[in-house]
Amino acid sequence: MSQMITAAHLKAIAGAGARADMIAAVVRGWPTAVAKARLTSRLRACHFLAQIMTETGGFQVLSESGAYRAAGIMKTFGVGRHSAAITAAEAQRIAALPVAQRGPVLFKRVYGTGNPKKMREFGNTGPNDGWLYRGGGMMQCTGKSNYAAMAKKTGLPLVEHPEMLHQPDSAFLAAYLEWIQDGRCNAAADRDDPVAVRHVINGGENGMAACRAFLAKAKTVLADYSAAPVASLLAEPEEAPADAGAAPIDDADDAAPTVPMAGDAGADDSVLLAVQADLKAMNYNPGIPSGQWGGMTAGAIAGFINDRGRFAPAPASIGDFQAIRPALLAEIARAKSEQPPFTRPVTDARKNGDAATVAAVAPEVVPVKRNFLAAAWASVVAFLSAVWTTVSSYVGQAWDWFTGNKDSLPTDPSYLSTAWSYVGKVPLAVWIFVAAGGLAFIAWNSFNAVRKINQSVKTGARQ
Repeated sequence: MSQMITAAHLKAIAGAGARADMIAAVVRGWPTAVAKARLTSRLRACHFLAQIMTETGGFQVLSESGAYRAAGIMKTFGVGRHSAAITAAEAQRIAALPVAQRGPVLFKRVYGTGNPKKMREFGNTGPNDGWLYRGGGMMQCTGKSNYAAMAKKTGLPLVEHPEMLHQPDSAFLAAYLEWIQDGRCNAAADRDDPVAVRHVINGGENGMAACRAFLAKAKTVLADYSAAPVASLLAEPEEAPADAGAAPIDDADDAAPTVPMAGDAGADDSVLLAVQADLKAMNYNPGIPSGQWGGMTAGAIAGFINDRGRFAPAPASIGDFQAIRPALLAEIARAKSEQPPFTRPVTDARKNGDAATVAAVAPEVVPVKRNFLAAAWASVVAFLSAVWTTVSSYVGQAWDWFTGNKDSLPTDPSYLSTAWSYVGKVPLAVWIFVAAGGLAFIAWNSFNAVRKINQSVKTGARQ
């Protein structure tokens, strides 16, 4: 009797088309999943695997491709079936597009700005959000708001780097944390109720036939899967994250050698600091290099690994980073030795600063360009608010002094006239110059901010 899951088990359940990298991620992360998601019985393990295999087509896909034919578009998103209410003619037009264009067009239409209901539900208000935050991961998380919720659960920067949810290790981490979120999945699995589990995961019964098939296979293949001793799980210490932004789970394989963690006694923070500095120089964004692990560092490393051919699994924790550190350092060294030195690849639209691309990636620049006066007025209000915050205590003290000494103050109006006369002696040109200088300062700041944002978009530092 064993709680171990092997690659052979998973292949037997998923079928011949299962991806090796997805199987490896599940095997690698299974001990942590058992402890964190309480997969402590055969029924729980079988139901969990049946769900993630249903959502990934038997460990074959980690994101919606959008490569639908017209009939498939109508079946899923057509009139009477989905709030997008796509018509047959529209489905034909979308299906006629090349596959590379079909997905972005379709998902912007059904999940993004082309479908106001889903746009509001998912928070997909950006022009490209429907595509960026399409169904992803082993539980098919969909929508920017749901990616944000998943980011809080996992500690991964999924809003800034939604592609991380399309990578096996990150996807598996998100899947078992989603499974355990409120206890309903394990409760339904204990009752051996696949319909109830499906409703929790999918919100309905889509894919129910496939789910039942995977569940039946899992029950056969995992006939010897045993319940975990509860005492051993309760005795297992929880690892604290290195910092507030770190992924809370250490997915390192149990057989991996023990390596000191950054931030612990004996750890070599200088290595992580050097990695952060190198990635920043290549236009990835690990945040401020500090030698400490965090979500932005995880996203930057994941982006580099993606762009360099997935030479190692993307790290979701400091433990994962230590495990792939030799391979990562070697690849960074290769990238720096290339001529010219490697930098983050970008599309021609980005490189040329295409206005639509810049607006999609950095929408805050649009109001600055379109309505400078509004931006200038906002800056003036902010400045005056800051001034008032600074001097308000002094004003209060002056008012208290005035109310306490008003009987002894001179009442001759000539005092006020004299003070005002000094103000009146200042030439109008000086006031105009001061006002013009203030507006010029605001304009320069706005221009400089837009220039920096454009540059970060062009180089890929801003995603």
